[in-house]
Amino acid sequence: MALLFVLTFLLCGNAVNGQFERMFQQNIVDNPPDTGKILIQSELKLETLEMPEDCAKKAIIGDTLVLDYEGLIDGVKIEDSHNTGEKGATEKEPLVVPTGKGAVIPGLEAGVLGMCVGEKRKIVIPPHLAFGDKGVPGVIPENAEITFIVVLMKIVPKSWGEWYVDIVWSACYVAFIGGIIVLMGQGIQEKRKALRREAKRAQHYNR
Repeated sequence: MALLFVLTFLLCGNAVNGQFERMFQQNIVDNPPDTGKILIQSELKLETLEMPEDCAKKAIIGDTLVLDYEGLIDGVKIEDSHNTGEKGATEKEPLVVPTGKGAVIPGLEAGVLGMCVGEKRKIVIPPHLAFGDKGVPGVIPENAEITFIVVLMKIVPKSWGEWYVDIVWSACYVAFIGGIIVLMGQGIQEKRKALRREAKRAQHYNR
């Protein structure tokens, strides 16, 4: 039974193609590393600057978001959608954020959740949800509060393949928990049987 359980778990792990690793990456949204804090949107300063009339769908974890953005520190722009790494570049390069995977700093990932396509939002991110007390040498100062002005241009929902991976992972997780419960139950039964045998032996020797 134990061997079958281990083999099933290993097969599920291969089937989900690294979903367990992605699961732990997702935790960055709720538990920024080395802070011991729980990230909630109330730790951010959110301000809606423009809201479209039609807001049929809002961004949720798992969506891939395409953002027009501008990043500022103390009112000074440090990066935006025109910053392609080439001096004088004018073509926009939107920021593509696959939410739930820790692809960007925690504060930005949490700050864009709930946005509608066409919405413009101001997100003020405290240092511990941005680049922390170390910053980025030569780019981001230590303990810097960062402001993002973002416009959500497009929401790309999960593909069927991604949903399939999530369903398989969920099934494997349930099987994993079920296997643990079964093994624990078997262990308890074995202990009870052993206690009964000990009791019978004790009764036999006391006669």
